[in-house]
Amino acid sequence: MILKMIDLSLMAEHLTVHKAELDKLATFICSIQEPEIKQVATEQYMIMKNHVKVMIALMNPAQNETIGIQDLHKWEPVQIDCQQISLGMSQENILTELKTSAETMANKNFNSGLRMKAENVRNIHIHMALQQTMLLNRYIALMDKFIKNTAPESSREKQEETFQTFKNMFNM
Repeated sequence: MILKMIDLSLMAEHLTVHKAELDKLATFICSIQEPEIKQVATEQYMIMKNHVKVMIALMNPAQNETIGIQDLHKWEPVQIDCQQISLGMSQENILTELKTSAETMANKNFNSGLRMKAENVRNIHIHMALQQTMLLNRYIALMDKFIKNTAPESSREKQEETFQTFKNMFNM
């Protein structure tokens, strides 16, 4: 199938972003000491490497109609060559960057997916966003475990006050 230019353009843009993200992930993976964080980052690397493979296959007019969501689950093990890289970043900052990366990729994939014209291309990108969202949730759980939460808590009184405001606003 010949894709609409918007589908092809969005994937071309994604692939250059994926290249940069994969390089950044590899550098982070080599610097991470905490096994749980390293595991999630490595899974994100494998997932994104697979996203690249799927997008390149979607660009192939002789193959793209046979590519579907099931292809997003064909991860392959990766071997990252670490060469004594020292980033000078704390594990907490790396974890924060990993979380931000997953959030950004989920957002980009979802927003692009909504704009894509070919149904399988659109659905694949929405599922790519869901995969990144699952990684985001895992990073958030790791942040809760390893990093002091700095978001202020609300009070029951403030929550009930807000609840009442909107309940009244919508006559509910």
